[in-house]
Amino acid sequence: MNKYQFIKIISFFTIFVLLGCTQAQKPQNVTPNLSTPIKAEFSLPQQFGNNNQSGIWVTGKGKLSVKPDLAIISAGVEVTNPCRQGAIKTCYSQPALITAKLAMEEINEVIKSKGIQEKDITTTRFNVQAKYAWDDKTRTQILVGYTVTNIISIKLKDLDSIGKLIDEIIVVEATIKPKTKREQVTIKINSVNFTIENTKQYQKTLLSSAIEDAIQKANMYAEFSKVKLGNLIYISERGQVQTQYQEQFRSMAAFAEGSSTPINVGEFDLQISVYAGFEID
Repeated sequence: MNKYQFIKIISFFTIFVLLGCTQAQKPQNVTPNLSTPIKAEFSLPQQFGNNNQSGIWVTGKGKLSVKPDLAIISAGVEVTNPCRQGAIKTCYSQPALITAKLAMEEINEVIKSKGIQEKDITTTRFNVQAKYAWDDKTRTQILVGYTVTNIISIKLKDLDSIGKLIDEIIVVEATIKPKTKREQVTIKINSVNFTIENTKQYQKTLLSSAIEDAIQKANMYAEFSKVKLGNLIYISERGQVQTQYQEQFRSMAAFAEGSSTPINVGEFDLQISVYAGFEID
């Protein structure tokens, strides 16, 4: 190998190494992803996940006051059948099960009479539980009866009929005939909550407000820091649209007769936030 050929080989090898290093160090472009569904989990891209991230990073919040369009009513029945005392104590859960079944059939009839469909009625709790009490003589817990609980969730879109529906459900208590004289029957309205059935109709407004808030905050940081705000380099939805249930009351059993139960619907806030990063020029 002469001197001229050796120089050509060294030159070719040097160019090859330089090209490889240039490709390995080529920066990646970060494109804001605004098409991700609103429920997407927030995460930082890997190049921004270290402690040396540069630029201005802010959280923007979008907020909108809306009127609920859906009521969620939790209602049901609780039946307790005490043990029969005598020469031989007898305890049965079957009578309470039958009475609870009859009560729920009556409640379902009331609900369906309001035009509520079967798909909007869901059993959320069914329980047959033995009841015990402390016996001072034997110094032990003894069986004193059985309690059957059946609770359903009702979706109601006609918010003006909430009070009347509650009243008619509670009246069922007076129409149920217990299977034994010892049975205790209680019709329960556990809670009434309000929410938005479909939050997608508000996503565009909420996102626009959140992004605008993020830009305003970034401009304020730049102004106070006496730097020039650069391009938006990253943006992501942070969590999902927050729908806060508005609870009217809880743990209501049968109450005094009178006019339709007053329920105030009111308004509450929907919120969403975005996380944004900006360059500093």
